Amino acid sequence: MIATILRTHWMNLKRDRAAFLVTFLVPLVFFSIFAMIYRGASAPVGEESDGGGSPLPSIVVLAADLDDSEVSRRLFQALAEQGGVEVRFSPGGDDQTRFDRETALAAVRSGEAPVAVVTPEGFGATFGDFMEIQEEVELLYDAANPVAPQAVAGMLQAAAMQAAPTRLMDQGFSWLEKAGGGLTPGQTAAIDEAREAMSAGDDGEGDDSEGFGAGLGGLVAVKKTDVRETEREPEEEARGYPMIAYNASGIGVMFLLFSMAGVGGILLDDQDRGTLERLLTSPLGMNRLLLGNWLFAFLVGATQVTSMFLLASLAFGLELFTPNRLIGFVMVTAATAGAGAAFGMVLATLCKTRAQLGGVSTLVILIMSAAGGSMVPRFIMPKFMETTSLFTFNGWALDGYLKVFWYDEPGASAAEAVANLAPQLAVLTLMGFAFLALARLLARRWETV
Repeated sequence: MIATILRTHWMNLKRDRAAFLVTFLVPLVFFSIFAMIYRGASAPVGEESDGGGSPLPSIVVLAADLDDSEVSRRLFQALAEQGGVEVRFSPGGDDQTRFDRETALAAVRSGEAPVAVVTPEGFGATFGDFMEIQEEVELLYDAANPVAPQAVAGMLQAAAMQAAPTRLMDQGFSWLEKAGGGLTPGQTAAIDEAREAMSAGDDGEGDDSEGFGAGLGGLVAVKKTDVRETEREPEEEARGYPMIAYNASGIGVMFLLFSMAGVGGILLDDQDRGTLERLLTSPLGMNRLLLGNWLFAFLVGATQVTSMFLLASLAFGLELFTPNRLIGFVMVTAATAGAGAAFGMVLATLCKTRAQLGGVSTLVILIMSAAGGSMVPRFIMPKFMETTSLFTFNGWALDGYLKVFWYDEPGASAAEAVANLAPQLAVLTLMGFAFLALARLLARRWETV
């Protein structure tokens, strides 16, 4: 009898395809996604892990070389050769227009890159001179990506060793000569021989420069500047402002999709109760029925997302009540809720029962949320997954909210703020219309019964 029970339950599970996929496929897909993310994260940036994992995306570093000396040029060259770093010297790839501090700061603020390195005038003259105050290299960073500034700061010290080892040696021996009262002819000859040997590897291609000064730190004095420190109170940074904005966006969008799938299931409830057939034979018709259900789902979704961000604002310090952010929030929420409501209707018209809807929606939404960045920040994802997220609903909605709450310009007008959101609003709106058209097409099965 027990064998019969087991066989019966197994046959029922196989017949319920949604339950079967949720039981066996979803855990495997989730494991694969997170394994690829963290296997790539365990490897050096831009390199593959020992297990063959996909590389993390290279860190884009904007270079503002105000010194424009041989030493500063070699420093940026050595930084680019570190691996896992993409150094850009001009805003549009045009070598005639180079970054200065202001344009680099604006680019980091807008999300074009997480870090910019500024070498001030006089940097090359004081490089390696530990007896004088060195000109500080300024590291402009966006706190939304806490990994990039730490990685680039360390790479700068390594690049300094590779950039001009002979310059470091000359500065060291110059200090020794001053402190020791001069060098003998034999010592001078030995230094010249060492300088020639060092010069052979001074282009950063040899191994001599890597060992020179091993164990030393702080060859480059680095000053870190948060590009948004002037617009936030110090306690906001302590409360993790970037991650509050990210989590409110990611979690809000993911649970919006679950709610929309549930609301879309009203159509299946009407089908089970027998009221759907009566509604379709009334003057209401399928078009108005779908439009009414979509409007209800839209209102529910917009209210749900708004409550999430109100909580983030009132309890966790997320800045919401400024004109530009309110306008941007309303527009992104409208586009997100509208597209999400239409997506929920696609799932409902695709499924035949409430149970099937629950399984299919769980499968699709969880996978989209993991790949789209709702669960794990995209800056730690492998490069190909960061690109894949652009094909998900979550990815575009998340980008829209981050532009509102993080990558915004405080001095921008309302029109400029809306224009900055144009790509995300356009894609979400197109998604909404496409989902509605698909739901209408799938709903024809009820009209042919």
